[in-house]
Amino acid sequence: MSRCLVLAALFLAAVPTSEAGTVLRQAPATADSARSSVASTVADQVYVDGSLFAEGSAAGEQLGCHEHQGTSSFKVCGCNVKVVAHLFTECQKYQAYDETVGTCDCSKSGCDEKTLTSGYSKEFEWKAASFEIVAC
Repeated sequence: MSRCLVLAALFLAAVPTSEAGTVLRQAPATADSARSSVASTVADQVYVDGSLFAEGSAAGEQLGCHEHQGTSSFKVCGCNVKVVAHLFTECQKYQAYDETVGTCDCSKSGCDEKTLTSGYSKEFEWKAASFEIVAC
């Protein structure tokens, strides 16, 4: 038994690892370093399903993945954050069902508002199960 433990320890010591390890998704709890570098202003606002989700400095504090029961309506004002809406939970990517809302262009005023749609011959609304707030 001890021989197996020694071999396992040698194997783990030989496997290269990074300092941070592998991150499957960046949740709000692990986004502290990114949050501190976001200079949000009072103009930065994130609306989800027609309701204000975060604004001002709180927009920068909400970086990361957020679950939702399903919505097709997003609006982002300001140029310091953007939203990436995902069809799947946990901000998993899936082909054409990932939509970015927000311009990250401080020379533009106003808001970027989108209703999530898809379809080739006939458009339909799709609902995001999760969304990610990303710093610009």
